[in-house]
Amino acid sequence: MGKIISLSNQKGGSGKTTISVNLAVLWSNSGYKVAIIDADNQKSLTYWYKARENYYGSEDTGIYNEQYDSSNLYEQTRELKKKYDFVIIDSPPSITIESINIARSSNYIFIPVQPSPVDLLATLPFLNLVNKEKKKSTIILNRVLPRAKLTEAMKLRLRYAGANIARNKISSKIIFAETFNVGRGVIDISVNSRVSKEIINLGNEIIRKLE
Repeated sequence: MGKIISLSNQKGGSGKTTISVNLAVLWSNSGYKVAIIDADNQKSLTYWYKARENYYGSEDTGIYNEQYDSSNLYEQTRELKKKYDFVIIDSPPSITIESINIARSSNYIFIPVQPSPVDLLATLPFLNLVNKEKKKSTIILNRVLPRAKLTEAMKLRLRYAGANIARNKISSKIIFAETFNVGRGVIDISVNSRVSKEIINLGNEIIRKLE
């Protein structure tokens, strides 16, 4: 039985889509059967997938793009679990009935957060929602700059709010945007680069949490 994971946060620009596509590429290249669902009205994930089809051809993306069924998401995801090892949902940046339904339909929720006071304050209400729904969740610190003291301060505040924080964080590198624009992930370029190792380590950590 496959797993439904959602990348969610009410704060826009947290990096949900970038992490979603790079995890999808990692797991697909590792031999897993992976599907993505774009539930965000901005449709950045759909843009990325179309660019991937243009780059590799529509039959060779390695990833399946499933349409978002907002009216019947729970039944949809229950069926998708039978077809795929992982289904990754890119959630809308808001707290609405849609984001609540996505949370309820997910086996695990991952919450990307940039290390800034604004992002921290915007994340806490969503974290409270996830806790009320009694769903398993983990914070992923994203676009982290080296030697940023604020990151450690944020960790303390998040832990105080009851958050589980991933051991592996994602750095702020232009290669993420460059590969995204052409429908690729950093793993597609090189598995040995520093940023690829970040994605590999995060992906392995997530798999352990899903076991």
